[in-house]
Amino acid sequence: MSEYGPPDGVDVRTPVPDEVWRRLLGQEARDALPSQTPAWRDAVCTHGWQDASRLYIWGDNGGDAVQILVPLVRSGTGRAAEYASWPVGWGVGGVVAAPEAVTAARAGAVLRDLASLPARRIYLRPPPASTALWDGLVPPDAVRNPRMTQVLDLREGLDHLWRRRFHANVRNAVRRAERAGLTIEQDATGRLIPDFYRLFELSIDRWAEQSDESDVEVRRRVREKNPQSKFAAVARHLGPDCHVWLARRAGEHGEPVAALLALHRGPHVVYWQAAMDKAPAARTKAATYLLYLLIEDACARGARSLHMGDTYPGTSVTTFKEAFGPDAYHTAGYWIPGSAASAADAVPVRKEGITTP
Repeated sequence: MSEYGPPDGVDVRTPVPDEVWRRLLGQEARDALPSQTPAWRDAVCTHGWQDASRLYIWGDNGGDAVQILVPLVRSGTGRAAEYASWPVGWGVGGVVAAPEAVTAARAGAVLRDLASLPARRIYLRPPPASTALWDGLVPPDAVRNPRMTQVLDLREGLDHLWRRRFHANVRNAVRRAERAGLTIEQDATGRLIPDFYRLFELSIDRWAEQSDESDVEVRRRVREKNPQSKFAAVARHLGPDCHVWLARRAGEHGEPVAALLALHRGPHVVYWQAAMDKAPAARTKAATYLLYLLIEDACARGARSLHMGDTYPGTSVTTFKEAFGPDAYHTAGYWIPGSAASAADAVPVRKEGITTP
């Protein structure tokens, strides 16, 4: 059981009104990711979670208030309650604040407050750039959920990436895809979500066959965490900031062979999910081509970075992304015991073919 308590000298407000959240995003936390917005919280809350966002206010710095917002949701009540920022599979939550606001002292106060919540556990997934700070502050009884996050710097533009970052096999694959006569669609209305999910189901079957666990268990777990309604909710709540890219094979019927979901916010683009029909996608290099087109589009929009999601070192997904030349960051999420925790609430960390944050 946690020995922490709520922070002293800090005003804690919950839940956080949308107007306060948006004002913080617009004025101080302009580099926040798409998954750190009220729209993303609304998508999470369509899947059995309730808004429990918390705003921490310090009246220091010469009288000027310092604010840190923790996107947070709750599931269950009483002894069975669980909090998450965000649930595993829903990407980065962490904190929303001006970068200079997140000092070690303030982050420690946030952790003490979270650990005092009446719950079995709290899952916190900070942004990749702040992993070192949180690593040094989480309580010793927290369980670390390691990740490797790949981020591609877009500031030098597409030509620089093509010549200096992309591996030769990416350039060759793009040329091959252009000769394959693929039909490419891009949509931001959610219309293509059913096509994406049909390909995602094929990917689930492939991951299950590759796993050393029971294929039935892998299929059940991944489908439970990633139902079609999840992707439809994100498309609905993010609206024009959620793009589906789809590649169809050449010919009269034009069956889908690969798809990806991309999220946009300000200078950041997130390569969130991808799926394919492996055999035709391999012949046409459709998956590589869609990611190339996403990068081309992001550069044209003036984006600074492409967040390519989470993987584990040595997996085929990691190797695929590495060919585009991203920088790799060792990151983590943390299961923090709440005030209602017991030894039975320890969380095993499981690798399951991660493709996203």
